[in-house]
Amino acid sequence: MDCWTSSFELRKHVFDSLKELNITPSSQRGQNFLIDSNIINYQIKQADIQSNDIILEIGGGIGNLSNCLVNRGKKVYIIEQDKRLVKFLTNFLQSYSNVEIIQGDAVKVDLPEFNKCISNLPYQISSPITFKLLEHSFDLAILMYQREFADRFFAKPGTKDYSRISVMINLKADCRNLKTVKPSSFYPQPKIFSSLVSITKKEEMIVEDNDSFTSFVRFLFTNKKKTVRTILINKIKRMEKQGSTIERKTLDSLQFMGRRVFTMSLEELAEFHNQIKERIGEELWSDIISPNMK
Repeated sequence: MDCWTSSFELRKHVFDSLKELNITPSSQRGQNFLIDSNIINYQIKQADIQSNDIILEIGGGIGNLSNCLVNRGKKVYIIEQDKRLVKFLTNFLQSYSNVEIIQGDAVKVDLPEFNKCISNLPYQISSPITFKLLEHSFDLAILMYQREFADRFFAKPGTKDYSRISVMINLKADCRNLKTVKPSSFYPQPKIFSSLVSITKKEEMIVEDNDSFTSFVRFLFTNKKKTVRTILINKIKRMEKQGSTIERKTLDSLQFMGRRVFTMSLEELAEFHNQIKERIGEELWSDIISPNMK
């Protein structure tokens, strides 16, 4: 059964809610509200919500999506930063006993335990919140992103969109691009298209030390167009000034040294990570990937 019976019904909710709140939304500040009932109903269908699901929604807004979650899952957590919207959501959803609204910045607050995340994310926090979600255990996430950002999930090595998040999300999850959403589906209309993405966590990863590999990828992708050799040599020179030494011939014997970072696949990065970590030892390796080693 659809949550919103028509886009007319959804638009009325949006405009009435904004009038009640005395809010004039600004597209420049990322305040864009879905007014296409087909999109929200599609999200709910893709989420396949069961009666025992514990759901997390990030950015509850005026409850367009929240309204569809609270009568389906066992428990719904909504994180919303704006105090006015927290008060509005509290009143709007007051008849439901299975909802808990957390006021705060989703990037900074501790996330509750959940098995599904269904959200139309505030686009300005897309990167940090995605990395944060990947550190948690969950079954499925159905998330709305700016299309240009979502394209990085599916980017191939050597392309301009290939980035740290391309590596990390494919290390930890399987992604599907479900639907492109037009600007006309929002009020006010943004200047960009959006993408609805499905993310399913992988049960096994190809790296044994997740923390070490995560730091390694972050270290390399700060200069993704440089060669691995250039990045490592520059870091080693800084380390030598502080008393740490690594023999250059040890590095020269490693595979992939001449490759530019953004051309390396997840599997190649994982292989190189294991290779260099084993060759130089834990202590020096920690110094290399440490952001505090200037």
